[in-house]
Amino acid sequence: MHEAGLAAAVASALRGQDLDGARIRLLVSGGHGDEDAEDAALRTHLSITAPDLDWESIEIVHLPTPRACADCGAGFEASRSDQPCPDCGGSALPIPTPESIEIELEHGHDAPA
Repeated sequence: MHEAGLAAAVASALRGQDLDGARIRLLVSGGHGDEDAEDAALRTHLSITAPDLDWESIEIVHLPTPRACADCGAGFEASRSDQPCPDCGGSALPIPTPESIEIELEHGHDAPA
């Protein structure tokens, strides 16, 4: 993930928004795998880019992306690289796709814990 660039774009999109009591979710699609490491790097860059926002309370959701089974070769979609093939249980290989982030901002909720 190009975390620094994505962090700058997310911070820019949220600046000036009324975030008081809002639920914020970042919907990530694409990528190369290792979602936990990508999330940690994105949170680090977000905290540097906009330290005034509580980035730890923002939910990061990975959307299903194309995968290929390393064992049987079947194609399938999964939101995490560690999800097994639904046909044989084999390991998933990521199919590199461009990454994007959508911001889901929902008002009327208490701030996430």
